[in-house]
Amino acid sequence: MGSEILTLQLGHYSNFVGAHLWNIQELSFQYGSDNPSEINHDVLYREGITNKREVTFTPRLLLVDLQNSLGSLPEQGDLYEPIPDCSKENVIWEENSIEVQAGPSKIKNKFQRDLQDPVQSTKVLTKNYNLEETVNVWSDFLYARFHPRTVEVVKQYQHCNENTPFDVFPLGNAVWKTRQFSEDFTDKIRNYIEECDNFQGFHFLTDCTNAFSGMTSSCLEYIRDEYDRKSVLVFPVLPSSYPNINDQIEKSQSILNDSVRVINLALSFNQFDMYSSMFVPLSVGSKGWRQPGPERKFNNLKYNHTLPYHSSAILAAALDTITLKHRVKNSSFTLRDLIADLTINERKASAASIQIPFQIEENSDLLECLDNWNGPLYQSITPSCNLGIRRLMQHITLRGIKEEKLKKPMEKVGKQIELPAYRCNTIEEMLSLYLSYTTEATANNVTVVHSPLSVKTPFPKFFNNNGSNKQENFPIESIPLLAGIHNGSEIGDMLESLHTEARKIKIAKFNQFSSGGIDKDDYEECLDNLFTLRENYEDNYLL
Repeated sequence: MGSEILTLQLGHYSNFVGAHLWNIQELSFQYGSDNPSEINHDVLYREGITNKREVTFTPRLLLVDLQNSLGSLPEQGDLYEPIPDCSKENVIWEENSIEVQAGPSKIKNKFQRDLQDPVQSTKVLTKNYNLEETVNVWSDFLYARFHPRTVEVVKQYQHCNENTPFDVFPLGNAVWKTRQFSEDFTDKIRNYIEECDNFQGFHFLTDCTNAFSGMTSSCLEYIRDEYDRKSVLVFPVLPSSYPNINDQIEKSQSILNDSVRVINLALSFNQFDMYSSMFVPLSVGSKGWRQPGPERKFNNLKYNHTLPYHSSAILAAALDTITLKHRVKNSSFTLRDLIADLTINERKASAASIQIPFQIEENSDLLECLDNWNGPLYQSITPSCNLGIRRLMQHITLRGIKEEKLKKPMEKVGKQIELPAYRCNTIEEMLSLYLSYTTEATANNVTVVHSPLSVKTPFPKFFNNNGSNKQENFPIESIPLLAGIHNGSEIGDMLESLHTEARKIKIAKFNQFSSGGIDKDDYEECLDNLFTLRENYEDNYLL
């Protein structure tokens, strides 16, 4: 029986994360393999047929972005119909009556050109395209192909237009309320859901520092009205860098921009608490409210946090891994089960973590690796939230380690046999035992998937093999990885820090919000709700 999920992506940075996520999904397919995939791809994908009777397998996905944000990607895609050549179109008007205006040229980078070349397309996964220098929008590194109904463009606003920025919560609300947008978008949601045999809920990826926060809130309210019994898991994503401000006048504007972001975040978190089943903020910036703050550090990873192409890849790797629990075959665990485990006492906000890559030596085993592990097992990727080791509810997923690497065989066991962990017979048992020793009063749920994370092109080449440059001669194609979702008192600290920042702001000074229908009383109510949510994370409430 199916257990389908519909994914929605709203906003440009969310689509950066989504592009990596769908690339990872595509590269995890195993065609004609003697070792079938552990992952049930039908959860996130749908089968279709083109007009030429060709079978397709595309993401069950709806995404939204602004005008001029798609790069060379056609709005309807090219999977079902070829891109029309305007020069060959027949028109019925007289030639002298026609005025031709050329739009901005959409030049494809080398990666995208090779994808369209029947010969080169078979080689793209093994080539290095130096995408750091050629990626401007998320479609520049998109390997996956979409269904024609996937992409929705907001016609009223242009990407990176400083004169009419799409930057405040009410603007997103207003776009949703336009009849053309809301009817078209909700029709697409309904069409996807009607195709499903056993639809279980939604994954949301959304920008939450700009007007897409308002659009997402309106969409969530619609979903809660129409599909109240379905689970809704929201991943608000925050960039890890904003444009540098040098000029003194621009610095003044930057302070205002920072405040606008905080207001958008407060309003959207309040709505996520009201209309989602659970939300998990994501960023590789350690602070994330007015400014992202210093980037998170990962061993054996040298990434440029100012590049959305890099930072979004880390978030996508985490997302793909932490959602495996309700996407693996031969499991009855659902999205609803995940949410039920982590939202006790109305704790709807959770945190996420990652260890990328999970460091295990080629000639080592998991027991030796964990026995010699120094420091935290994972790094938080939720802003203003440093995860502790006590009183947590957490789901941990480890992927990419085979059972034969569990421990030394009896003929080579040595001193390992003296360790309690040597009695473990599976990776799941051993990791669960390790967590029971290293966390206090914590409920741990462990998932193990043996297939690693594929990091072939177009995934960034930012891995560092213990300081060496081996990857230049031996490209890394897959990695073991650990990721998790956590709920504990530290999430209350995150909410308190956002509440503190938002409380400093006088909403009446920001006309963009008041003219959009958000007055002082609305903002005060929002702050009160955030404070109430924060109180749910007091230790004396639970565990």
